[in-house]
Amino acid sequence: MRYTGELPRSRYTWKEIPGSSHDILLSRITALGEGLSVLDVGFGAGHLARRIRTRCRYLAGIELDPDAAREGAGFFDDPLVDDVISGLAGPWREPFDVIVAGDILEHLPEPGLALDRLRPLLKPGGLLLVSLPNVANVTVRFGLLLGRFPLSDRGILDRTHLRFFTRRTGRELLVQHGFAVLGETPTAMPVELALPSLGRPPLAGPVRTIARLLAAIWPGMFGYQIVYEARPA
Repeated sequence: MRYTGELPRSRYTWKEIPGSSHDILLSRITALGEGLSVLDVGFGAGHLARRIRTRCRYLAGIELDPDAAREGAGFFDDPLVDDVISGLAGPWREPFDVIVAGDILEHLPEPGLALDRLRPLLKPGGLLLVSLPNVANVTVRFGLLLGRFPLSDRGILDRTHLRFFTRRTGRELLVQHGFAVLGETPTAMPVELALPSLGRPPLAGPVRTIARLLAAIWPGMFGYQIVYEARPA
């Protein structure tokens, strides 16, 4: 049985936006220093891997899509082409300091099963980094008020998402599967992706600042994604 669909990972590009989930995940790993052992679950074309490669003593990854995996595999010591559940069995050379599940659990029929299987892969004191889209975002709420729940090719209502999470239910999922949540960081809505004119000067700075401020003040409403930091309880 395959535990995730045939995800076209190549369309999930790296978001070069300050305060995006990719930016936050990268900054959290960078802050841990060097000589790390890291597992990247759903590594796609290796966008994160190529940015952290020099910090890693051992870098492993799992990716379902073979075309995306071929593009990113060269950055890994152990790149595995498999679905998440099967892939977590390894084999891996050692336990991990950090496991990253960025924008992946929402694609799984049983995200809790994945968490159960990755928890013992962490070293004592190891860190799990998870990003999940926030289905309670104001844009989705407004659409529901209008009787709309439009699926799309990407974003919160990506049609390949099998599970939907709010800030609270994402935290509850981690706790229910044996993790203590250390921190939650909401990301700002990437309005410049929907309206490119807002991503250019002179509007880019003020728009990004306002979006980040709203997400910080009211994460459940204006957070686009939530990045969780957790350790085995």
